[in-house]
Amino acid sequence: MKKNVVLVSLTQLNMGIILALLSIIFITDIMTPLDFSHSILYLPVLVYSISIPQMSKRFHRVVLAASLIGITANYFWFPHFHGLHEFYIISNNILSAGILILAYVYCRKMHTLNLDNVEISKVVQDQRKTLEDFIDAMPIEVWTANANGVVNYISNSLVTFSGMRREAILENWLSLIHPDDIEKTTDFWTKSIRTEKTYDINFRIRRQDGKYVWHQSHAVPQRNKNGQIQRWLGSASNIDDLHRFREESERLAAQFRHIVESITDAFFTLDHNFCFTYLNNKSAELLENSIDELLGEVIWEKCAIGYNSPFAVHYRHAVETQQALYFEEYFPPSNKWLDVRVYPSTDGLTVYFSDITEKRKEQEQLKLLNTAVSRLNDIIIITKAESSDQQGLTTVFVNDAFEKLTGYSPQEIIGKSPKLLQGPKTDRLELDRIKAALKNKEAIRTQLINYTKTGMEYWIELEIVPLIDNNGDCTHLVSVERDITERIEMEQRLRMSQKLEALGHLTGGVAHDFNNLLMVIMGNTEMLAELMSDSQHRPMIEMTLSAAQRGAELTRKLLSFARRQPLNPKPIDINQLAAAMHALIRLTLPENIELKFVLAPNLGVTDIDSAELDNALLNLVLNARDAMPNGGTLFIETANVVLNSHHSASHSDVKSSEYVMICVSDTGIGMTADTLRQAFEPFFTTKDVGKGSGLGLSMVFGFTKQSGGHPNIYSELGEGTSVKLYFPKVQDALHPSDLPKLALQLLGGKDEHTLIAENDDFVKEHLESKL
Repeated sequence: MKKNVVLVSLTQLNMGIILALLSIIFITDIMTPLDFSHSILYLPVLVYSISIPQMSKRFHRVVLAASLIGITANYFWFPHFHGLHEFYIISNNILSAGILILAYVYCRKMHTLNLDNVEISKVVQDQRKTLEDFIDAMPIEVWTANANGVVNYISNSLVTFSGMRREAILENWLSLIHPDDIEKTTDFWTKSIRTEKTYDINFRIRRQDGKYVWHQSHAVPQRNKNGQIQRWLGSASNIDDLHRFREESERLAAQFRHIVESITDAFFTLDHNFCFTYLNNKSAELLENSIDELLGEVIWEKCAIGYNSPFAVHYRHAVETQQALYFEEYFPPSNKWLDVRVYPSTDGLTVYFSDITEKRKEQEQLKLLNTAVSRLNDIIIITKAESSDQQGLTTVFVNDAFEKLTGYSPQEIIGKSPKLLQGPKTDRLELDRIKAALKNKEAIRTQLINYTKTGMEYWIELEIVPLIDNNGDCTHLVSVERDITERIEMEQRLRMSQKLEALGHLTGGVAHDFNNLLMVIMGNTEMLAELMSDSQHRPMIEMTLSAAQRGAELTRKLLSFARRQPLNPKPIDINQLAAAMHALIRLTLPENIELKFVLAPNLGVTDIDSAELDNALLNLVLNARDAMPNGGTLFIETANVVLNSHHSASHSDVKSSEYVMICVSDTGIGMTADTLRQAFEPFFTTKDVGKGSGLGLSMVFGFTKQSGGHPNIYSELGEGTSVKLYFPKVQDALHPSDLPKLALQLLGGKDEHTLIAENDDFVKEHLESKL
């Protein structure tokens, strides 16, 4: 405000001086003789007013107008002389007026130009100041150099950073550079000046605390219209953090390369165009190319991975979905299976793959082994060697055969102990022997009774082998178990058959000799009875005969059991025989037992002793009656049956053929497994003393076998018993109803001779006496 007041006062002072000068010139002009003109004196005043910057254009016009009015007024103020002198006066005034006008115009032009130059200079100075402030505000150091490379300007930021005076830096800027970087920096700067190419270099500059900091210096030449270099414009930016980061990145990159090269997996990266950007040696080896040959190349153009191959399809899918993929694929060029892991990223794809050819072979072998183990008929059980608790060993694996035999699913046994299969008849002494062997890490083989899920017994032959690791410790136990139930049953049947055969030999020999004696006794007793028909001793004779007959019946049973009883086989229809016995069977049964006959139509003919079949059927009915003390139902069934090779395989003494079957079933109390195994053994009975000889089923067994048939018994405790007798079916045999007609045709003859063949003298004499 004070400055403005001073300017206003100075302007008013100048205006007063100019007006005063104009007045002096005008007064002087009118006071001088008419033959003299002072008009030209207005010119300096006009020039002076225009030269003052503070004067306005309007005041300049006022001065010009006043000068012109003064010249004109001076001419007309006094009378004029005519003649040449007057012409001189007029010309002088006109010339002065013209000079004033021209001077005004010229001075105004110059004044305006000066003002413009001042304004331009001010603008340039302001812009320079702004530029320097802007440069100082930038986080970089700015410098310039002349065409010869002499630095002539540096920004304040470099002065502040270095702590040196500006003049010292301009005089020797290399003093700021790290000694190890001076030679390189000088060479680069000299080369840029000589080649007129861009200058770009990294070096270290000393900071004011004495520490050297990495900078990147960059300079470009500025050229005139003729292409000649006028100056160099340069900058230096602090890249110390970037340099450390770059060093760290290079260190990590080197470490990464070392890690990638050291891993067993092949590894490579692809850009968005599926060109290789990195490969390790393992990947180049698997792709059968060198790293240099593959870098920058499209993967399916350089490698044996076609555009439509599974690899390429998976790679493109990973890029499209931006989701990681894992797959296994066969690589034909190297004849290998690869495990491939693909990871998409913003840069493209990262791919890991490893050779799993051997692994797949092992997996295939393991799969084959698992399949073989699963399909084995033998049970495989694998347990941990150490007991996890008091429950015993822990099962970790069972094959399919385990479920088929035991009924337990793998889920029901895995994690539990095989003790689950043991029961009342499992031999505890054998279990102790197994424990002792396993404690000593020894294999053991034995036989045991186990139980299915339903409680049914079965025999197994098992071998347990401990698995020993490299440290000598037992880790697992492998048990191979084979179902030998049928074999045990066959062995038991064999033993029973051998027992029966041995007993048969004994009883048969005794019974045969005893039968010979009974024949003589009975023959002689019959003769005595005929001779002494009216004697008082008749009752005693009849009693003797009855006792002999009972002895003969017992002998016949023994011979039948021993299969030495002569049979009288004839073709018979079992349906007719069973129907004929209906009344007799009904009489032997109490009222609370229902009798049902299920007789098959068109039943085949079999060649057996009908009397023996009557006895066998009656024996079975009596046993069924005794098994139903509280009543029930008794079934007698017949059927045509074919026993195939499957049945023959489990019963070696049975031939595959057609059979006629008669079955006696009851709904009684049934038998236990032990009773069932001994049912056909002689003298075995579950009845009270005096209620059974134990020979009933044995005689049925002996008669059936002697007739070429096959007996079978099935029973469940509380459900009942079913006894089936299979007799060979006779092909093309005459039906029993046709036999009487044939017998009539065979009757006839006379004067026959009888041949007696007997090794016992008493029997021979008895027979001769009867003829």
